[in-house]
Amino acid sequence: MFAISRCFRLSRCLPAFRRGLSESSQSGPRTLVAIDFDRTIVEQDSYLAVSQLLPTRQRKEMQDLIPKCGWLNFISRVLQLLHGEHKVNFATVAMRVRSLRAVPGMLRVVRRLARIPEVELCIVSDANSFFIDEWLQAYDIECLFAGGVFTNPACVQASGAVLVLPYQEQGDCDLCPFNLCKGSVLEELTCSGRYERVIYVGDSCNDLCAMKQLREKDVACIRRGYELHGKIAAHGQELACSVLTWRDGHELEELLMPKIVA
Repeated sequence: MFAISRCFRLSRCLPAFRRGLSESSQSGPRTLVAIDFDRTIVEQDSYLAVSQLLPTRQRKEMQDLIPKCGWLNFISRVLQLLHGEHKVNFATVAMRVRSLRAVPGMLRVVRRLARIPEVELCIVSDANSFFIDEWLQAYDIECLFAGGVFTNPACVQASGAVLVLPYQEQGDCDLCPFNLCKGSVLEELTCSGRYERVIYVGDSCNDLCAMKQLREKDVACIRRGYELHGKIAAHGQELACSVLTWRDGHELEELLMPKIVA
């Protein structure tokens, strides 16, 4: 794997995985806290937020395509229209992403978790590396995610357009889109032998796929009022781990910290 290089004048892809600098600096049992991005760290869906740069009619037409074409094709088409038809370049897209509000209390809980020597943070998201990197840098917290960022790679082309590519191509998982199975990411992490325990924080059905990889000693943190919480009653028996639900970062901190520092 390679470290992310931010070179916007070149057509260079940002890697799907960013390796932290402290990978081998901590010995002993470790806990991985894996966190989704959209509607978990940031309050809005970043793809829908960027699509708001389009005129209303065109935006609605694009959103109608999501059930048929999926989210990756949706944002790819949005970015093409923004650049080709409306002359919106990567800088304007970056400003829109940077303006997204954090889930209340989430910045505090992330910073607090990052201060615990035995804890490592990572992001597992169906967004993309350009959006996530821009937002983390806006809040000066990119260095907190030493465990990496697992997401669709993106690049800024020489023309100034943003191009998003699939993290992978898979057809085995019905819970996740073709471009990223979160369960396969979590399986690799849990089987690495690096982490004694894994905590996963998310809100949607592809997060359920990741949570199904968790073990009895692990914890799934499901956001109340969102897609996965409404379906967990039907799928709870599929999880071997313990489950807690949370409304915002303040409640997540209150419920999660005793499980980590105990």
